[in-house]
Amino acid sequence: MYERKIFDRMLQWKREFAPRYALFLKGARRVGKTTLAEKLGREAYRSYILVRFDQIDPAVKDLFVNSLRDLDTLFATLQFVYNTQLHPRESLIILDEIQLFPPARQALKTLLEDGRYDFLETGSLAGITKRSKDILIPSEEYVLEVLPMDFEEYLWAKGNNMAMPLIREHFQSRKPMGAMHQALMKVFREYMMVGGMPQAVEAFLTSKDFGKADFVKQQILNLYASDMQEQNEENAEYVRSFFERIPAELSKHDKRYVLAHIDPNARLRSFRGPIRWLDESMVVNLAAQLDEPSAALNLVAGGTAFKCYMMDTGLLVSLAFRDRPYLENELYKAILLDRLQVNEGMILENMVAQCIRASGRRAFFYIERDAESRRTILEVDFVIRIGKKLVPVEVKSGASRQAKSLVRLKARYGSRIGESIVLHPGEIQNKEDIWYLPYYMAAAF
Repeated sequence: MYERKIFDRMLQWKREFAPRYALFLKGARRVGKTTLAEKLGREAYRSYILVRFDQIDPAVKDLFVNSLRDLDTLFATLQFVYNTQLHPRESLIILDEIQLFPPARQALKTLLEDGRYDFLETGSLAGITKRSKDILIPSEEYVLEVLPMDFEEYLWAKGNNMAMPLIREHFQSRKPMGAMHQALMKVFREYMMVGGMPQAVEAFLTSKDFGKADFVKQQILNLYASDMQEQNEENAEYVRSFFERIPAELSKHDKRYVLAHIDPNARLRSFRGPIRWLDESMVVNLAAQLDEPSAALNLVAGGTAFKCYMMDTGLLVSLAFRDRPYLENELYKAILLDRLQVNEGMILENMVAQCIRASGRRAFFYIERDAESRRTILEVDFVIRIGKKLVPVEVKSGASRQAKSLVRLKARYGSRIGESIVLHPGEIQNKEDIWYLPYYMAAAF
């Protein structure tokens, strides 16, 4: 069990919101939700019961539908089936993968009103809306997103608790990292290849073998593919074809997802459901295009243009080359030896999008075209808000370090723009009022 930042927020829920609210740990499969839930049960409660809806006895499932008028029998049966004694106000009941059985989610209102025990749900919202059209969803939920391990958590797993505070310190002071820079670049490249899925991290750290981590990631991708095929809320073929196209779309210059690349006749209305399913499953990380740079980012995100990143960059690396063995994976070698080319910049840009999401933000980008020719005249990879100012961010993977779009954006919207940032493989430096920062400083946003 690796140290995860979200665990402190789970303890806060127990102190301040239980038993009036159930805790809902929302996240992709294999991101560590169940492990975190059981850790809370072991460390913060006298006892706990884990009810897994992916492998539950039908008789136990029936309890959450037909025994709500007799909670004494419901709780007595759970204790007998799971051979665990429950203690009023000292026990936790975990409803694992709750999206597989929405009636149990509806039952929470009654269970919370009873007040004897605390309740924790794990799962995603993928498809749960359609499955729950006749279900009363409780408002008494405290929702936390469980994301892949971020760069700091990866460093903790390696036993390094000092690197990230130093990165934050230099991010604030803008002083060069000096002798630490190359060592941090090396571990950041390692993190890009392994990713933040706990099982992949465990496989790599115990073996120091990228191939073993890749094997774990391929199994996770197979699990996702199976989930896509088995779900019946959306067109499974559309979900799968959209998902498998992500590396190809990110390898393009502007990274925008163009549905016509799947099929010339593809229309957004046909893919809205599949895209929503992938987003709600938290497998992908969507970025919206801004109509104009404004501090109220959510209010100026419009249109149909979007980018689709993987929620975990390590999975993107494995998805991009899953048709060949690990040892033939040139992308791994390019990342490890710092030889990424422009068309491989998708890995770096995906990593920055992942860091932005880990910071609690959503990703946005900005493109401006000439009204007559429709030629792109200004393009910014990411726009984030720091304080009251907008911060445009460019990610440079090739030899070019030009930042013409950042200069033009500053000239047009100067009063709205704070500092401008280019993430690159080199040291901290300032050129023409633009800050050039190492890639790993995206983790300090």
